[in-house]
Amino acid sequence: MGAMEMELGLYDWSRLPCLNCKSAEHVPEALLRLARAETPEEAEPRGIEGHVIQEYWARATVVPVARVLMAGLAGRSLSVAARHQFLDLLGSFVNLNDDELAEECKDVVRAGTWLLYEEVLSGRAMGSALFAYWLLQEVETNPARLERLLQVARHLLPEDLS
Repeated sequence: MGAMEMELGLYDWSRLPCLNCKSAEHVPEALLRLARAETPEEAEPRGIEGHVIQEYWARATVVPVARVLMAGLAGRSLSVAARHQFLDLLGSFVNLNDDELAEECKDVVRAGTWLLYEEVLSGRAMGSALFAYWLLQEVETNPARLERLLQVARHLLPEDLS
């Protein structure tokens, strides 16, 4: 069992709200499927988009999902496509229209800040590095650290950071 599976087991998903169904009990399987994805097509967030988040609207389920995604990023088994999608979803979560939920998601991401620095510095994939950098811009409390990251890893990021 990895950290992601451990985190999934902490919640009674049948009691958590879903945007589209009676409950979020289907969300763990959608997250595990996403974690097993090898291609961008397999990494489409079916069962997450429209259920946990709809554009920039979400329900409280988004916070445990953010925790599960961060736990998944801590593991080494995710494909580049899955890592990319995990980071993309987290980027949506920290920019929700609901400021309270967005701040809770930022706290979750902030707790795993070093995972994001490692994502940029790893050189695995420029797209994932960019998503990690954007997340760091949202959660990093030490601007000097983010500036230092650009000094040492600018070549690992796309030319346009916007």
